[in-house]
Amino acid sequence: MQPWLPWIVFPLVGALIGWATNWLAVKMLFRPHRPIGFGPLKFQGVVPRRQQALADSIAETVQEELISAEDIAQLVQKLATSDQVRNRLQGRIDQLIEEQLQSFGPMVSAFLPSDLVEKIRTRIEKEVFSFIEELGQELQGTLGEQLDLKQKVRERILAFELDQMERLVLRVAKKELGHIEILGGVLGLMVGLVEAGLLLLWS
Repeated sequence: MQPWLPWIVFPLVGALIGWATNWLAVKMLFRPHRPIGFGPLKFQGVVPRRQQALADSIAETVQEELISAEDIAQLVQKLATSDQVRNRLQGRIDQLIEEQLQSFGPMVSAFLPSDLVEKIRTRIEKEVFSFIEELGQELQGTLGEQLDLKQKVRERILAFELDQMERLVLRVAKKELGHIEILGGVLGLMVGLVEAGLLLLWS
């Protein structure tokens, strides 16, 4: 055997095995979708086999670490009393009052004091804003009590088709998974070089 041959064959074989092993490991995250095998010797992809446990874990993480039902309820309350909502309501109230005055006819509108119209407008706005604020508080309380965010997230994940989940994960982590496969090849190459060196020393 030529002395240089192990320095080529061993690294190439090691790189191929390392890359193929990691490629297979990535595929085995989702494949096969259904258990295959005989008797107790059955095999199934990691994600399909643990989909329910993963759904529980992700749902708990979302609720405890990312966003809770209380956070959503507070957001509803904040939106209900925001300046944007108040401005839209004011514009709508002004429009309705103007339309109502026009419906009375020019004669009646002419005899209505402007300060009276303004008082009516202010009163209506006060009542509407008060109602919206109370409604926001009620919605906040209702959401906080009734919205089970953890269960909603869990149900959504369990409703995912495995093919759909696989495509989603592969699309999001395509680059990272590709790096894992390449790393397997690099490590296999290094192992092959070590083996070639040990063979040379042994000889």
